[in-house]
Amino acid sequence: MRKLVLLFYWLLGRRRFWQYYTNVTWSTCPECLGLHGRIAPDPSRFPARDDGCPREVLPFSVWELPEYKEKARRMRELAQAELARRELFSQAVKLLETDPERALELFDRSGEIELYLPEVERLAEEKRAYLSANPEVRRRLGEIFLKRWSEKFGKPRYEVWPERMRIEREKWGERRIRELFLQT
Repeated sequence: MRKLVLLFYWLLGRRRFWQYYTNVTWSTCPECLGLHGRIAPDPSRFPARDDGCPREVLPFSVWELPEYKEKARRMRELAQAELARRELFSQAVKLLETDPERALELFDRSGEIELYLPEVERLAEEKRAYLSANPEVRRRLGEIFLKRWSEKFGKPRYEVWPERMRIEREKWGERRIRELFLQT
């Protein structure tokens, strides 16, 4: 059946499809995350974006459509996970001063998905006074971030990095997290 559908596209003159790619990070806009992995019969079906997010719309053969649909599914899952991570992190920031136990739980769940150092640095700056007055919360937060930072480099997304680069990046982040949360 699948081959019939592909043959149908081919007979209609459809030789290519296009897929939207963006870099899924803490700073990628929600609109680009919403497009990540989408497939269209024409690149003009994707909106022209001028938001600073790196993006590409790349062609592939009609015969590769089944594989690209599976790839699109994985890409959508990654984008949805990032949006969920952002929501968890945002809720945690809001709750930190009023319900630190719940906030720590949310930071941990957010970090289980992904952890980005610029967000951690911004949190340390924004909550500096609170964290200084609450060294136990600060310490526990640092431990959560250290654990999640270290775990992230074992994920498939990072395993493709050259080993030395991955190790150096991990060590650099660990030093920074200790500096922000674990030094008195």
